Amino acid sequence: MRAKGFRGTKIACLAAGAMSLIACSGGGGTDGTSTITVSLMDAPVDDVTAVNVEIAALWLKAPGSAAKQLKMSQTPMKVNLLDLTDKSAAILIDGQSIDAGSYEWLDMDVNADFDGVLDSFVVTKTGGHEEIRVPSGRVRLVGGFEVAANQAVQLLFDWDLRKGLVDPPGQPGFLLKPAFRVIDVHELGKLGGTVALTTLNATGDPNGCLADDTNLDIGNAVYVFAGSNITPDDIDGVDPDPIAVIPVEPNSTGDYTYHTVITPGTYTIAFTCQAGKDNPDDGQSEDIKFVAPVTQTISADKEVAVDF
Repeated sequence: MRAKGFRGTKIACLAAGAMSLIACSGGGGTDGTSTITVSLMDAPVDDVTAVNVEIAALWLKAPGSAAKQLKMSQTPMKVNLLDLTDKSAAILIDGQSIDAGSYEWLDMDVNADFDGVLDSFVVTKTGGHEEIRVPSGRVRLVGGFEVAANQAVQLLFDWDLRKGLVDPPGQPGFLLKPAFRVIDVHELGKLGGTVALTTLNATGDPNGCLADDTNLDIGNAVYVFAGSNITPDDIDGVDPDPIAVIPVEPNSTGDYTYHTVITPGTYTIAFTCQAGKDNPDDGQSEDIKFVAPVTQTISADKEVAVDF
Protein backbone atom coordinates (compact mmCIF):
# COMPACT_ATOMS: atom_id res chain seq x y z
CA MET A 1 0.00 0.00 0.00
CA ARG A 2 1.25 3.47 -0.83
CA ALA A 3 1.55 5.76 2.13
CA LYS A 4 -0.45 8.98 2.18
CA GLY A 5 1.67 12.10 2.02
CA PHE A 6 1.03 15.84 1.93
CA ARG A 7 -2.51 16.93 1.16
CA GLY A 8 -4.02 19.53 -1.15
CA THR A 9 -1.82 19.11 -4.23
CA LYS A 10 -3.51 19.86 -7.54
CA ILE A 11 -3.81 16.59 -9.45
CA ALA A 12 -3.96 15.96 -13.19
CA CYS A 13 -6.07 13.19 -14.72
CA LEU A 14 -4.25 11.30 -17.47
CA ALA A 15 -6.27 8.11 -17.48
CA ALA A 16 -8.34 8.94 -20.55
CA GLY A 17 -5.36 9.66 -22.78
CA ALA A 18 -3.26 12.55 -24.03
CA MET A 19 -6.08 15.09 -24.14
CA SER A 20 -7.20 14.57 -20.56
CA LEU A 21 -4.37 16.61 -19.05
CA ILE A 22 -5.39 19.46 -21.33
CA ALA A 23 -8.94 19.17 -20.05
CA CYS A 24 -7.84 19.03 -16.41
CA SER A 25 -5.41 21.94 -16.61
CA GLY A 26 -7.38 24.18 -18.94
CA GLY A 27 -5.00 23.81 -21.89
CA GLY A 28 -3.43 26.82 -23.60
CA GLY A 29 -4.28 30.48 -23.46
CA THR A 30 -7.43 31.88 -25.07
CA ASP A 31 -5.73 34.96 -26.57
CA GLY A 32 -3.34 33.15 -28.91
CA THR A 33 -0.37 33.18 -26.54
CA SER A 34 1.88 30.20 -25.90
CA THR A 35 1.47 28.47 -22.55
CA ILE A 36 3.28 25.90 -20.45
CA THR A 37 1.87 23.24 -18.12
CA VAL A 38 4.23 21.12 -16.02
CA SER A 39 3.17 17.96 -14.16
CA LEU A 40 5.08 15.44 -12.04
CA MET A 41 4.76 11.71 -11.43
CA ASP A 42 7.22 9.07 -10.26
CA ALA A 43 8.29 5.45 -10.56
CA PRO A 44 8.05 3.94 -7.04
CA VAL A 45 10.60 1.87 -5.13
CA ASP A 46 10.26 -1.04 -2.70
CA ASP A 47 12.13 0.00 0.42
CA VAL A 48 10.28 3.16 1.60
CA THR A 49 6.61 3.94 2.22
CA ALA A 50 6.65 7.69 1.45
CA VAL A 51 8.93 10.18 -0.28
CA ASN A 52 7.66 13.61 0.73
CA VAL A 53 9.14 16.50 -1.23
CA GLU A 54 8.57 20.24 -0.84
CA ILE A 55 8.89 22.02 -4.20
CA ALA A 56 9.70 25.72 -3.78
CA ALA A 57 9.90 27.16 -7.31
CA LEU A 58 10.27 26.51 -11.03
CA TRP A 59 12.49 28.65 -13.26
CA LEU A 60 12.52 29.04 -17.05
CA LYS A 61 15.63 30.40 -18.81
CA ALA A 62 15.74 31.91 -22.30
CA PRO A 63 19.08 32.70 -24.01
CA GLY A 64 20.39 36.16 -23.15
CA SER A 65 17.81 36.71 -20.41
CA ALA A 66 17.66 36.20 -16.68
CA ALA A 67 15.79 33.12 -15.51
CA LYS A 68 12.07 33.74 -15.01
CA GLN A 69 10.25 32.28 -12.02
CA LEU A 70 7.02 30.61 -13.08
CA LYS A 71 3.85 30.83 -11.02
CA MET A 72 3.17 27.49 -9.37
CA SER A 73 -0.27 26.09 -8.62
CA GLN A 74 0.75 26.19 -4.94
CA THR A 75 3.85 27.65 -3.30
CA PRO A 76 5.47 25.71 -1.86
CA MET A 77 3.93 22.53 -3.20
CA LYS A 78 4.18 19.49 -0.94
CA VAL A 79 3.84 16.07 -2.57
CA ASN A 80 4.39 12.45 -1.69
CA LEU A 81 6.09 11.19 -4.84
CA LEU A 82 4.79 7.67 -4.20
CA ASP A 83 1.23 8.97 -4.68
CA LEU A 84 1.95 10.40 -8.13
CA THR A 85 1.22 8.09 -11.04
CA ASP A 86 0.37 8.79 -14.67
CA LYS A 87 -3.27 8.73 -13.53
CA SER A 88 -2.72 11.17 -10.64
CA ALA A 89 0.14 13.49 -11.56
CA ALA A 90 0.67 16.72 -9.61
CA ILE A 91 0.22 19.89 -11.67
CA LEU A 92 3.11 22.22 -10.80
CA ILE A 93 2.51 24.88 -13.47
CA ASP A 94 -0.97 25.25 -14.93
CA GLY A 95 -1.21 26.86 -18.36
CA GLN A 96 1.05 29.85 -17.69
CA SER A 97 1.66 32.25 -20.58
CA ILE A 98 5.21 32.29 -21.96
CA ASP A 99 6.91 33.78 -25.01
CA ALA A 100 7.46 31.66 -28.07
CA GLY A 101 11.10 30.90 -28.85
CA SER A 102 14.10 28.95 -27.58
CA TYR A 103 14.70 28.04 -23.95
CA GLU A 104 17.93 26.84 -22.35
CA TRP A 105 16.42 25.01 -19.41
CA LEU A 106 13.58 24.45 -16.96
CA ASP A 107 14.76 24.01 -13.35
CA MET A 108 13.03 23.13 -10.10
CA ASP A 109 14.00 24.28 -6.58
CA VAL A 110 13.39 21.81 -3.75
CA ASN A 111 13.50 22.56 -0.03
CA ALA A 112 15.65 19.61 0.98
CA ASP A 113 18.74 19.66 3.18
CA PHE A 114 20.13 17.95 6.27
CA ASP A 115 19.11 20.83 8.55
CA GLY A 116 16.79 19.19 11.06
CA VAL A 117 13.66 20.45 9.25
CA LEU A 118 11.31 17.82 7.81
CA ASP A 119 10.37 19.80 4.71
CA SER A 120 11.43 16.93 2.45
CA PHE A 121 11.72 13.49 4.02
CA VAL A 122 11.42 9.75 3.55
CA VAL A 123 9.26 7.46 5.66
CA THR A 124 11.00 4.10 6.02
CA LYS A 125 9.31 0.73 6.31
CA THR A 126 9.92 0.79 10.05
CA GLY A 127 8.08 4.11 10.34
CA GLY A 128 11.18 6.26 10.75
CA HIS A 129 11.48 9.73 9.22
CA GLU A 130 14.72 10.48 7.39
CA GLU A 131 15.59 13.84 5.89
CA ILE A 132 16.13 14.18 2.14
CA ARG A 133 18.91 16.28 0.65
CA VAL A 134 18.81 17.45 -2.94
CA PRO A 135 22.37 18.42 -3.96
CA SER A 136 22.49 22.20 -4.61
CA GLY A 137 18.74 22.40 -3.87
CA ARG A 138 17.95 22.68 -7.57
CA VAL A 139 17.36 20.05 -10.26
CA ARG A 140 17.19 20.45 -14.02
CA LEU A 141 14.00 19.06 -15.50
CA VAL A 142 14.85 19.61 -19.15
CA GLY A 143 17.26 21.62 -21.26
CA GLY A 144 17.25 22.98 -24.79
CA PHE A 145 13.67 23.11 -26.09
CA GLU A 146 11.60 25.22 -28.46
CA VAL A 147 8.15 26.73 -28.00
CA ALA A 148 6.21 27.60 -31.14
CA ALA A 149 3.83 30.54 -31.39
CA ASN A 150 0.34 29.76 -30.02
CA GLN A 151 1.58 26.41 -28.65
CA ALA A 152 0.25 24.86 -25.43
CA VAL A 153 3.34 23.07 -24.11
CA GLN A 154 2.35 20.25 -21.74
CA LEU A 155 5.23 18.38 -20.11
CA LEU A 156 4.94 15.40 -17.77
CA PHE A 157 8.06 14.53 -15.78
CA ASP A 158 8.66 11.08 -14.30
CA TRP A 159 11.07 11.24 -11.34
CA ASP A 160 12.48 7.72 -11.35
CA LEU A 161 13.19 6.96 -7.70
CA ARG A 162 15.02 3.73 -8.50
CA LYS A 163 17.68 5.88 -10.13
CA GLY A 164 17.35 9.01 -8.03
CA LEU A 165 16.74 8.01 -4.39
CA VAL A 166 19.95 6.99 -2.64
CA ASP A 167 20.57 5.84 0.93
CA PRO A 168 24.33 6.57 1.24
CA PRO A 169 26.13 4.14 3.58
CA GLY A 170 27.39 5.77 6.75
CA GLN A 171 25.63 9.07 6.06
CA PRO A 172 22.44 10.49 7.52
CA GLY A 173 19.23 10.63 5.54
CA PHE A 174 18.68 10.10 1.82
CA LEU A 175 19.95 11.81 -1.29
CA LEU A 176 17.48 12.62 -4.07
CA LYS A 177 19.18 13.15 -7.41
CA PRO A 178 17.74 14.28 -10.75
CA ALA A 179 16.61 11.21 -12.69
CA PHE A 180 13.84 12.36 -15.00
CA ARG A 181 12.23 11.31 -18.22
CA VAL A 182 10.08 13.91 -19.94
CA ILE A 183 6.90 13.12 -21.85
CA ASP A 184 5.10 15.52 -24.17
CA VAL A 185 1.46 15.01 -23.23
CA HIS A 186 0.38 15.79 -26.80
CA GLU A 187 2.48 12.81 -27.99
CA LEU A 188 1.82 10.11 -25.47
CA GLY A 189 1.50 6.34 -25.68
CA LYS A 190 0.57 3.81 -23.02
CA LEU A 191 2.28 0.60 -21.98
CA GLY A 192 0.90 -1.98 -19.59
CA GLY A 193 0.31 -5.64 -19.06
CA THR A 194 0.03 -8.58 -16.71
CA VAL A 195 2.68 -10.71 -15.06
CA ALA A 196 1.22 -14.10 -14.25
CA LEU A 197 1.54 -15.41 -10.72
CA THR A 198 3.10 -18.54 -12.21
CA THR A 199 5.97 -16.41 -13.55
CA LEU A 200 6.85 -15.40 -9.99
CA ASN A 201 5.97 -18.64 -8.28
CA ALA A 202 7.15 -21.26 -10.77
CA THR A 203 8.38 -24.59 -9.41
CA GLY A 204 12.08 -24.41 -8.67
CA ASP A 205 12.10 -20.61 -8.94
CA PRO A 206 13.66 -20.53 -12.46
CA ASN A 207 13.26 -16.76 -12.69
CA GLY A 208 15.07 -16.13 -9.40
CA CYS A 209 12.12 -14.42 -7.79
CA LEU A 210 13.24 -15.38 -4.28
CA ALA A 211 16.84 -14.27 -4.87
CA ASP A 212 16.37 -10.75 -3.44
CA ASP A 213 13.58 -11.35 -0.90
CA THR A 214 11.36 -14.14 0.41
CA ASN A 215 8.30 -11.96 -0.32
CA LEU A 216 7.07 -12.43 -3.89
CA ASP A 217 5.64 -8.89 -3.85
CA ILE A 218 9.12 -7.38 -3.55
CA GLY A 219 11.40 -6.50 -6.46
CA ASN A 220 8.94 -6.88 -9.34
CA ALA A 221 9.52 -4.38 -12.15
CA VAL A 222 9.36 -3.96 -15.90
CA TYR A 223 12.48 -2.34 -17.40
CA VAL A 224 12.06 -0.37 -20.63
CA PHE A 225 15.09 0.18 -22.91
CA ALA A 226 15.21 2.48 -25.94
CA GLY A 227 15.67 0.52 -29.19
CA SER A 228 15.00 -2.96 -30.48
CA ASN A 229 16.57 -6.24 -29.36
CA ILE A 230 18.47 -4.65 -26.49
CA THR A 231 20.08 -7.02 -23.98
CA PRO A 232 18.55 -5.93 -20.64
CA ASP A 233 20.92 -4.76 -17.91
CA ASP A 234 20.72 -3.22 -14.45
CA ILE A 235 20.91 0.51 -13.71
CA ASP A 236 24.63 1.26 -13.61
CA GLY A 237 25.15 4.42 -15.67
CA VAL A 238 26.46 2.42 -18.62
CA ASP A 239 24.45 1.82 -21.76
CA PRO A 240 22.06 0.21 -22.01
CA ASP A 241 20.40 1.82 -19.00
CA PRO A 242 16.60 1.64 -18.86
CA ILE A 243 14.70 4.80 -19.74
CA ALA A 244 11.95 3.72 -17.36
CA VAL A 245 11.48 1.20 -14.54
CA ILE A 246 7.81 0.43 -13.93
CA PRO A 247 6.60 -1.18 -10.70
CA VAL A 248 4.61 -4.41 -10.98
CA GLU A 249 1.98 -4.78 -8.29
CA PRO A 250 -0.50 -7.52 -7.29
CA ASN A 251 -4.10 -7.18 -8.40
CA SER A 252 -7.38 -8.63 -7.12
CA THR A 253 -7.15 -11.74 -9.32
CA GLY A 254 -3.85 -12.93 -7.85
CA ASP A 255 -1.76 -11.90 -10.84
CA TYR A 256 0.41 -8.79 -11.13
CA THR A 257 -0.01 -5.73 -13.37
CA TYR A 258 1.93 -2.66 -14.49
CA HIS A 259 1.08 0.51 -16.41
CA THR A 260 2.77 3.72 -17.54
CA VAL A 261 2.68 6.42 -20.19
CA ILE A 262 5.61 6.72 -22.56
CA THR A 263 6.92 8.71 -25.51
CA PRO A 264 6.17 6.95 -28.83
CA GLY A 265 9.06 4.86 -30.15
CA THR A 266 10.53 1.37 -30.33
CA TYR A 267 11.53 -0.24 -27.04
CA THR A 268 12.83 -3.46 -25.55
CA ILE A 269 10.65 -4.42 -22.60
CA ALA A 270 11.72 -6.95 -19.98
CA PHE A 271 10.45 -8.16 -16.62
CA THR A 272 12.50 -8.97 -13.54
CA CYS A 273 11.52 -9.99 -10.03
CA GLN A 274 15.03 -9.13 -8.80
CA ALA A 275 14.83 -5.33 -8.98
CA GLY A 276 15.45 -5.24 -5.23
CA LYS A 277 19.06 -6.18 -6.01
CA ASP A 278 19.51 -3.23 -8.37
CA ASN A 279 21.62 -0.57 -6.63
CA PRO A 280 22.58 2.20 -9.08
CA ASP A 281 25.13 3.71 -6.69
CA ASP A 282 27.24 0.76 -5.60
CA GLY A 283 29.65 1.10 -8.53
CA GLN A 284 29.14 -2.41 -9.80
CA SER A 285 26.90 -4.36 -12.12
CA GLU A 286 24.36 -6.64 -10.45
CA ASP A 287 23.62 -10.04 -11.93
CA ILE A 288 19.90 -9.57 -12.48
CA LYS A 289 17.83 -12.14 -14.32
CA PHE A 290 15.34 -10.77 -16.85
CA VAL A 291 12.40 -12.70 -18.24
CA ALA A 292 11.56 -12.80 -21.96
CA PRO A 293 12.64 -9.42 -23.41
CA VAL A 294 10.16 -8.20 -26.03
CA THR A 295 10.67 -5.55 -28.74
CA GLN A 296 7.60 -3.36 -29.11
CA THR A 297 6.74 -0.18 -31.02
CA ILE A 298 4.50 2.24 -29.15
CA SER A 299 2.45 4.90 -30.94
CA ALA A 300 0.77 8.06 -29.72
CA ASP A 301 -2.75 7.64 -28.33
CA LYS A 302 -2.40 3.84 -28.41
CA GLU A 303 -2.25 1.39 -25.52
CA VAL A 304 0.08 -1.58 -25.92
CA ALA A 305 -0.10 -4.67 -23.72
CA VAL A 306 3.00 -6.75 -23.06
CA ASP A 307 2.42 -9.74 -20.74
CA PHE A 308 4.93 -12.00 -19.05
